[in-house]
Amino acid sequence: MRLLLLLHALLLLLASTDFTVVTSALGQDSWRWCYFKCSSQNGWGYQYVSDYSVLVVLTYIAAFAVGIVGFALAWLQGRWLTGMVGVVLSILGLVSFGIEGSHWVFEHNRSWLAFSPAIMFVLVVLAWLPRRTRVSDQTAEKPSFA
Repeated sequence: MRLLLLLHALLLLLASTDFTVVTSALGQDSWRWCYFKCSSQNGWGYQYVSDYSVLVVLTYIAAFAVGIVGFALAWLQGRWLTGMVGVVLSILGLVSFGIEGSHWVFEHNRSWLAFSPAIMFVLVVLAWLPRRTRVSDQTAEKPSFA
């Protein structure tokens, strides 16, 4: 689970910065980050031009696909709230960038994006934190009165 969530966070970092996290370190471009986006477009009479390159769209798709698996495992390992929210947001991101990537396969003028890398990073950190255990959850030896 942790390795998958780390991969999810790394891919999401690369995609949400348009790879400027790498290029700014090399001195080629200034660093920028898209931490939240919710937008919809539908138009007639013009050709849709995506704001994202094919590489960025594919990286987002890979990040959200890995996120679905990683957060599902977190859910199964007892982090039900973090896992459930992570799975839902990963599915939302996967659908968003699936539609965005479909422009290179099918010609249409619809775009629908809803994603938040900032929230996803918080969820990854929450899934990594050690679980608190309750006294009632621990297996304690009970005194024998026999």
